[in-house]
Amino acid sequence: MIKLSPYLIFKDNCEAAFHFYQTVFGGEILFMGRYKDVPEETRQWFPGSTDEQIMHATLQINAETVLMGNDSVEAYEKSKGTFTNNFFLYINTESQADAYRIFDELSAGGKITMPISQTFWSTHYGIVVDKFGINWKITFDPDQK
Repeated sequence: MIKLSPYLIFKDNCEAAFHFYQTVFGGEILFMGRYKDVPEETRQWFPGSTDEQIMHATLQINAETVLMGNDSVEAYEKSKGTFTNNFFLYINTESQADAYRIFDELSAGGKITMPISQTFWSTHYGIVVDKFGINWKITFDPDQK
């Protein structure tokens, strides 16, 4: 079985993002490593990164889902002025209550693109960009369980 785990890039707020995602989804932060802990001979591979920024973070949400990310000034700067955020993290919840809770929590400080509501393809579906600029699609459809 293939497991697909999203890897998110932040400029300098990866730690705050992962603590936020932990409150939204639960789970356990398995690793939160900083650039200051990278061996000196390897630091050349991370230009522009400061000691306190996150080199790698892992949030285990459940047995099937792991969210990973880091602060990467170079990657973040390269993406300026381009449309690189051409993806959405798609969440299919187990209950209507979870769909609305997750949608509401992710939208705090972010931007609602499409309010969660009934569509012709789902009984509960919404799109939000969270306060860290990550695109999310949230859905619950009891007929698809």
